[in-house]
Amino acid sequence: MIKYIRFDQQFDAARLQQEVARLETAEWHAHFNRRDYEGDWTTLQLRSLHGRLENNAAVQVGTMRGDNAFRDTELLAQCPYHQEVIDFFQIEKTSVRLMKLDAGAIIRPHHDHNLNYEEGEVRLHIPVMTNPQLEFYLEAERLPMAEGSCWYLNLSLEHQVINAGPTPRVHLVIDGLVNDWLRAYFDETQHQQVTMAAPQPPPPSREDQLLIIAQLRLMQTATAEKLADEMQAALPPAG
Repeated sequence: MIKYIRFDQQFDAARLQQEVARLETAEWHAHFNRRDYEGDWTTLQLRSLHGRLENNAAVQVGTMRGDNAFRDTELLAQCPYHQEVIDFFQIEKTSVRLMKLDAGAIIRPHHDHNLNYEEGEVRLHIPVMTNPQLEFYLEAERLPMAEGSCWYLNLSLEHQVINAGPTPRVHLVIDGLVNDWLRAYFDETQHQQVTMAAPQPPPPSREDQLLIIAQLRLMQTATAEKLADEMQAALPPAG
């Protein structure tokens, strides 16, 4: 199982920062899962459910290709270099966001269930702005994620972030589905790849399952509603 990859690809952080600066007047939305952080953790949607700016849910939806629920938002048209970076990855994208963690904020240790290469859905991180005091831990290993670098992270593993620095951290975060292009790209030898034995992840709690069900219902598609109904029926009793 791949733990993480630091890709050989390097993007122009200054161009990304210029475009983010032009979006500062846009409305950043608080991350939907408020249990997992302290301080301000906010997002701007470049691609979202139905292309809506206020919809910052990011469901792992590899089985829902036919629903075509994810669309580019109006903000992406203002960011031609972000579009170029996104297009570099020749995969089907679901959610694409700018994610900002303000100075002094923390993201508590947590797992994003089933979000990994082996299960068919990936999350790619491109740091746009960061600082030396930013601490990103994946399974207790601190990853030095420089501006303009590009990473695949197996986020079904435990991870946490602490912004102990004086400035916000902003990442471009791309979610998408594994295909032959991505398999070939992952296999390129110049990337820095770290693997590990496949862990046994903890089962999602009842609260996590309720959160997933709520996100599925936000998609407003027949497939999502069916999956939400099935999950609802299988929920363990409260208490």
